[in-house]
Amino acid sequence: MKRNFIGAIVLIAALAFAGCNNKKQKEEVKEETTETVVEEVKLPNRMLIIVDPQIDFTTGSLATAKGPESMDYLAKALDKGAWKNYSWIIVTQDAHPANHCSFVEQGGVFPPHCVQGTEGMNVYPALQEVLNALTQNIPDIHYMQKGDLAEKEEFSIFQNEKSGEKLSTIIKELGFEGIDVCGIATDYCVYETTKDLMAFYPANQIRIVTNCLAAVDDNDTKLADLMKENGIQGIEF
Repeated sequence: MKRNFIGAIVLIAALAFAGCNNKKQKEEVKEETTETVVEEVKLPNRMLIIVDPQIDFTTGSLATAKGPESMDYLAKALDKGAWKNYSWIIVTQDAHPANHCSFVEQGGVFPPHCVQGTEGMNVYPALQEVLNALTQNIPDIHYMQKGDLAEKEEFSIFQNEKSGEKLSTIIKELGFEGIDVCGIATDYCVYETTKDLMAFYPANQIRIVTNCLAAVDDNDTKLADLMKENGIQGIEF
C-alpha cells in the first residue's frame, strides 16, 4: 500500500511538471509568432508650402513680431497630426550671398538676412525638429532655396529659375487636389508665392493657413485682398 501511495505521488508530480513545461513551451511559441502591426496612414494628395520659416525672420536680423509664435504653433499642429493632411511638404528658404542687392549696404531696404552659411538662414529650430521627425511618415519633405543670386530679388520660390521650375513641374505632374500655404512674411514672400502659384494652379484649390503666418506690417492687406478677389479659402490648424 505504501509503495502504491508513493508511486501515485511520483506520477502526479511528473504529470504536473510536464503540464508546466508544455504551458511554458506554448507561451514561448506564442511570443515568437507575435508580430508588431504598424498602422499605415494613407495620405491625401495635397501639398503644404511653408514659406521661409527661418531664424532671421523669427528671432534674427529681420525678425517679425509674430514669427516665433506662428512657427511654434505650426510645429505643434504638425506634431499633433496636421501632417496627415499632406503627402508633400515644401519648405522654402532665402539663401542670399553676403552682397545681395536687397541689403542696405548694396542700396536695398533690408538689413543683411538669411546669408548663405549663417545660422540665420536655418529653419526655426522648433519647426525643424518636428520636420525631422516627420520624415518617417512623409518621405516627400523638400527644402528649396531662392534669392541666391546677388543681383536679383526673389520673394517667391517660383521666381528662382532652378527651384521654380522644379516645383512647378512637380505640381503640374502630380495633380495635387489642393495646396495650402503658410509662413513668413505675409506681406512679402507668402503673398508673392501665392500670386505666382495662381498663375498656373487653380485659385479655388489654394488655401492659406491663417494662424500660421507672420507679417512685417500687420496692417498690410495685400494677401487678404488677393484671397478675397480670387476665392482663396482661409483655414486654421
